[in-house]
Amino acid sequence: MLAAWAAMFGAALTVAGCFAAGVLALRWSGAKLDRVERVPLAFLLGAGCLHLAVFAVMAARIAYKPVWWILLGGLIVTACVLKQPNHAEAQRTRRAADWTLAALFAVIFAAFTVMYVVNAWAPETSADGAGYHLGVLAQYLRARGFVPMPTNMYASLGQGVEMVYAPAFALGKHSAAALVHVAFAITLGLAIFAYGRRIGKPWVGAAAATIVYVSPVVGKDATTAYIDVATGAIVFAAFYWLQIWDEQRNPRLLAIAGFMAGYAFAAKYTMFVMVLYALLFVAWKTRRVRTVAIFAAGAVLTSAPWLIKNWIFMHDPLAPFATRIFPSPYIHTLAVEDWAEWLRRYDIPNLWSLPLEDTVRGRWTQGIAGPIFLLAPLGLLALRDRIGRRVLLLGAVLLATYFGNIGTRFLIPCLPFFALAMALAVQKWKPALAAMVAVQAIASWPPVILAYANQYVWRLDDFPYQAALGIASREEYLRTHLFGYERAKMIESQVAPQDKILDLAGLEESYTSRQVIAPFPGALNNTLMDVLDMVQQEEWQVRRAFVFRVPDQRTQHIRVVQTAQGKKLEQWNVHELRFYSRGVEVPRSSAWRIRAWPNPWEIQYAFDNSDATRWRSWQTGQPGMFIEVNFGDVEEVDEIRMFSSIDYHWDIRFEVQTGGAGKWTKVTDSFEETPAKPRGYLPRAATYELYAHGIRYILVDDAHRLADAFFDNPEGWGIELVARAASTSLYRILP
Repeated sequence: MLAAWAAMFGAALTVAGCFAAGVLALRWSGAKLDRVERVPLAFLLGAGCLHLAVFAVMAARIAYKPVWWILLGGLIVTACVLKQPNHAEAQRTRRAADWTLAALFAVIFAAFTVMYVVNAWAPETSADGAGYHLGVLAQYLRARGFVPMPTNMYASLGQGVEMVYAPAFALGKHSAAALVHVAFAITLGLAIFAYGRRIGKPWVGAAAATIVYVSPVVGKDATTAYIDVATGAIVFAAFYWLQIWDEQRNPRLLAIAGFMAGYAFAAKYTMFVMVLYALLFVAWKTRRVRTVAIFAAGAVLTSAPWLIKNWIFMHDPLAPFATRIFPSPYIHTLAVEDWAEWLRRYDIPNLWSLPLEDTVRGRWTQGIAGPIFLLAPLGLLALRDRIGRRVLLLGAVLLATYFGNIGTRFLIPCLPFFALAMALAVQKWKPALAAMVAVQAIASWPPVILAYANQYVWRLDDFPYQAALGIASREEYLRTHLFGYERAKMIESQVAPQDKILDLAGLEESYTSRQVIAPFPGALNNTLMDVLDMVQQEEWQVRRAFVFRVPDQRTQHIRVVQTAQGKKLEQWNVHELRFYSRGVEVPRSSAWRIRAWPNPWEIQYAFDNSDATRWRSWQTGQPGMFIEVNFGDVEEVDEIRMFSSIDYHWDIRFEVQTGGAGKWTKVTDSFEETPAKPRGYLPRAATYELYAHGIRYILVDDAHRLADAFFDNPEGWGIELVARAASTSLYRILP
């Protein structure tokens, strides 16, 4: 029970800190707000401020618990001590909602809020929440601040929301972070409602707020340590502040609008479109450089820290999305592009079914927005209204980024604007608005969802009040609801803190303090998996040699250049590159200097005498790619043998060049392709490579493609079984 109330306390203190920071910022802004809009706007503005403060704490490497107490406590005390300005004038200018509206909104809102709070308060079991969102944060907190994570590209994504989770997580663990996310959801609903009142259409605001708030995907996302609902709330706040500035034309409000737009980008990089939209809106409204500069300064304040962090740690300010512009040894371009390709399709057989998947099915897209959003085209009728045109335009701008990742939750930032447009379209018929709200609320109630959606749709399906309150064991709840929890406990008991684990089981990393390396999110990760998979994938092994016979050459520099255009996602692979003179291999020397383009960081794999490794271009093959050797002195070479796999099939072509210092001469472009086979025993060679890279353990799920191979021949692989839990084996790699 103590853990449950620690979670609630950590969340409450963090939410109070956000609100306090927002109150102080509002005092500075001079904005004329009524009491209804003051609450959500203060919280969301304060979250942006707190996120910067936490970023500073992390950057200074002083993320200790007393620092969180001082930071949050100082904000709360300061906000309480300072007298706030009188907002009565702003209050008188607002049109109040009638009692029927207030009652309808309050009853539905309250019912769903109770459900959301209970689910968030229960132990965190979401995949990404317990995985990388809190997993990365947990590593920062253990290190007392930011540290490089080259094997986890998710650590390079904007973490504007996770920074707000940080003090809550430090004080109350996983559930505290999820409860803070619920606070973002509540403030999103209140902000939409308040916006309806500001434009003199309270029924419109109430209907749109309720439609969004009760949406199944919003409810499920908000009750986990995900960030999509929070991002949607931040985007809406940026839009709201733009409208307030447009009415009041106070330069400080413009700076706040920029601040919130930049914060949206810091929360999720795809929200750069919010910055662009707002920038163009300000430029169109004023046509003055000064006002655009004020807005831009606010945006830079909240967004630039993340770009700087990535530049320092990853050599790429937009990692992992700009690897072609900023290549680095930490992320493989082709791995990201292949991943992005999948995100655009999700294996959906027919993309024309996407509207139904996102609204009422949810089989492929991991959630549903609710059936009322099938009426989204109705919102086009709002084009006759000035406000309608604004919300539809921004909704369309945000929607453009959705097609980069078609999971339903990535629609959440768009939903408030489409809901407002639908409500504006039928605003004159209050019964129609009430019916829309009622249908969405009923269809979104958890027991009703399975009446029309896919049985595996991502949704709330429980009311775990006993686990939430600590009446039942939270430990037992995790054991029964989070398959990976037993795995994490096994790792904690069996693996020393300094040892690294290759995770082939999909571990929720926030529940372990050990360093876990997953197969995908980093260059080293990809390489380690390539080494293991090569054992079973014969076409990935050495299967051919390209033999180049050249006139006797006395040269210090020699290149093999790839001259053909490859097929999409097919790359150039080289296991070993060897040079010969009169049938005798030119011995390798520490004086050799080798380089390649692209992927110069891994070219040593083509010169390490191991057929278990290979250099890969990690970009689609194209003319001009090369491997270059500087022998350090003049060598005689009359033959080159390049050993490769057969997992690329385009009409590959090469030429050999000599020269150096930017002046190269083609020696030959002819070669003979001959069969080849690996040398040595690949399973043991593979685990040898893992061990050489610091991996001491392999965690493998029984369903993984390598599980049977490990179990049937552990001696051949050079591993031993240490423990088992939850259909998962933990193997130690023998030295």
